[in-house]
Amino acid sequence: MINRWSSFSYILTFIILLPIIFVINHSFGSETNTMQHLKETVLLGYITDTLILVFSVGFLTLILGVGTAYITTFYHFKFVSFFVFALALPFMIPTYIMGYIYSDIFGYFNYFHLFLRSIGIKEYFNVLNIYSVIIFMSLALYPYVYLIVKASFEKSKSALLNPALSLGSSRKKLFFKIILPLSRPAIIGSLALVVMETISEYGVTEYYNIKTLTVAIFNTWFGLHDSGSAAYMAVIAMIMVLTVLSIEKYSRGKAKYKIENSNTKVKKLTLKGYKLYLTYFFISMPVIFGFIIPLIWIGVYSFEYASNMLDEKFLNILSNSFFSSGLSAFIIMVLAFFISYTARIYPITINKYLSKIISLGFTMPGAVIVIGIIILFADIDKWLIEHYFTTTLFLSGSLFALIFGYIVRFTAIGIYSVESNLERVSINLNNASRSLGYNYFKTMFKVELPLMRNALLFGFILVFISAIKELPITLVLRPFNYETLATKTYTLANAQMLQEASIYALSIIVISIIPLSIIILKAEK
Repeated sequence: MINRWSSFSYILTFIILLPIIFVINHSFGSETNTMQHLKETVLLGYITDTLILVFSVGFLTLILGVGTAYITTFYHFKFVSFFVFALALPFMIPTYIMGYIYSDIFGYFNYFHLFLRSIGIKEYFNVLNIYSVIIFMSLALYPYVYLIVKASFEKSKSALLNPALSLGSSRKKLFFKIILPLSRPAIIGSLALVVMETISEYGVTEYYNIKTLTVAIFNTWFGLHDSGSAAYMAVIAMIMVLTVLSIEKYSRGKAKYKIENSNTKVKKLTLKGYKLYLTYFFISMPVIFGFIIPLIWIGVYSFEYASNMLDEKFLNILSNSFFSSGLSAFIIMVLAFFISYTARIYPITINKYLSKIISLGFTMPGAVIVIGIIILFADIDKWLIEHYFTTTLFLSGSLFALIFGYIVRFTAIGIYSVESNLERVSINLNNASRSLGYNYFKTMFKVELPLMRNALLFGFILVFISAIKELPITLVLRPFNYETLATKTYTLANAQMLQEASIYALSIIVISIIPLSIIILKAEK
């Protein structure tokens, strides 16, 4: 007989996966004239541009992420502590904001172009192309690889590395023969995250007119009003993501990677001469172009236009962002803890895999989740109207739809934060509490929850930051006339009003930078 804890977990998982199930179901029978026309004309181009972005961004983030992680972990030089922190900062600049800023700097008849004309250079190039998008996305996404791979490098087996160094093995051989193979799960896993984010990106690709699958899904739904064709392309994007995840799983095979419990540190080499200057150049570039220039640019605009923009409307938008992101993060952490706790106290096979199944939402592009929720809630509203003779739409276009979208997308982050820390709390504490007469519910509140307080706060911050930056889901699922910082930034920047958008973009960065800085600094200690 299935216990109540497990039953409730199954129901929650099923509800969270419903939008994905509806997208797949809706894509069947989508062979409309529109879909046939798309197949014969532009669909191949959408897939090709998406693949070009995926492979190019993946390659650049691999070079930047692994390279910076390796240098800051295994070498010693002046200001290394500063760069360890600074290299993570581009993570706080959403890709679409970076795209808007560099378009404002390098676009036709903007600052750089006018400067060239002032010194007599008339020829110019179009910056609004796919190569620019590849660079912007790489600068914004490489911190995924840097943070995850650096954590893996820090745990490299000193028992293997130090003897190899003592026997005269070169650093280059050590890197390719020991360090890289040991960190392969971290590298492949972080690259999978980059690929998923690349496929999901909407703001910058739409602004730079790059015809990716995500842009095509939105255009087909809202431009051609063809839900079947949009669902069909959403399934193609879903297959791409699942292919990446399968490759990642296959690459691991049956290999096992254990973490060494040792306090011995790997010997660090001090950099000198031209190698030191090359290192400074390599690790400074992503920080300068990925964080400092964008921050200064919108900082100057914000300073100039703040007096015109800081009004009651701005405070309402700020309040909307805090409320929707904060409430979503709270609900997600409650769900994540409940599902992880159920797997802990009832460790049967299906419960152990629930967290993996529910994480499917995070692997899906935002456009797929949006399409699924719109179809699902439209069907529910239609049923309510037919059976209860009402004309009101209860779910479509409501705040509940927006929060549900965040839950489907970001519950995996909460699950990861809870599971990785819950494993460190011995199950014997739970058993001891039960033997003293407490049931599972009381034990959870009296024993596990107090011990998990910091981990839950950490997960809450990660989900909150992710939700406040999220654009595609917020843009489509928000209630009518409900603006957040992300949607207002997108709307103003798309209307060529970057100066007015800057105060909203700066707010996103400031809100993200404070808690994330605390997390990074705490991790370094």
